[in-house]
Amino acid sequence: MRLSTVCLVLAGLALLAGCGKDMEKRYDAPGAAYDLSHWKLTLPDDQASEVRPAQLRGYASPYFHLGDGGDMVFVAPASGGTTENSRYPRSELREVMDPGDDNRNWSGEGSHQLRARCQVLQAPSTEKIIVGQIHGFDARPLVKLQWEKGKVKALIKRHPSGSNADLSHVFRAQVGKQPFSYRLEVQDGVLTVEVNGEQFTHDFYGADPEWRDVQFFFKAGAYVQASGGNADEVGKVVFSELSVRHDKAQ
Repeated sequence: MRLSTVCLVLAGLALLAGCGKDMEKRYDAPGAAYDLSHWKLTLPDDQASEVRPAQLRGYASPYFHLGDGGDMVFVAPASGGTTENSRYPRSELREVMDPGDDNRNWSGEGSHQLRARCQVLQAPSTEKIIVGQIHGFDARPLVKLQWEKGKVKALIKRHPSGSNADLSHVFRAQVGKQPFSYRLEVQDGVLTVEVNGEQFTHDFYGADPEWRDVQFFFKAGAYVQASGGNADEVGKVVFSELSVRHDKAQ
């Protein structure tokens, strides 16, 4: 082989190697910019893996990372793995009051609040993604906040067990794929859901006293309401704000 041919081949191999490095995208960990010390993460991989609080500070992947603008990015393909009691995949944070004990949660007494600002950038063909929840421990979710075809809907369970009936409220704002703010709050057995300043209130203790025996935790992220499909069946949600506050009952 002539010297000029050898040099050409080596130059080509070096170019391919450089392209390969560019294609291997590096992700920054949201835990370096946000306090995630009281959250764990569920992933939409084949095993629906969990990332515990101790590892979450340095964790980043295609499913959960910092965006270019510093937002937390949650990505959940509809073809991803699911948790035991769900048909749908998620890239979603779950609040843990005690990072070492998932069994410690909070009651409906006192004041408990999650505030968030998020934006749905991509949705599966169902056009449904849950972006926030108050979930019962070993019980149903008290409320799921669902982005649906550009509107936001609160889906509230009337009962922690027995009848699976929902109380639903659709907020007036047509948020589309623009940023919106929401608040999920429980105060002494009364639920308040707020989206872009509009509030909806429900006395869940009054609706069913069985809720008094339930403990709760917050969730936030991209929980797509779709399964299977092609590579375009993906939910992508970014959060620029996520904060939690707990005030004990007097």
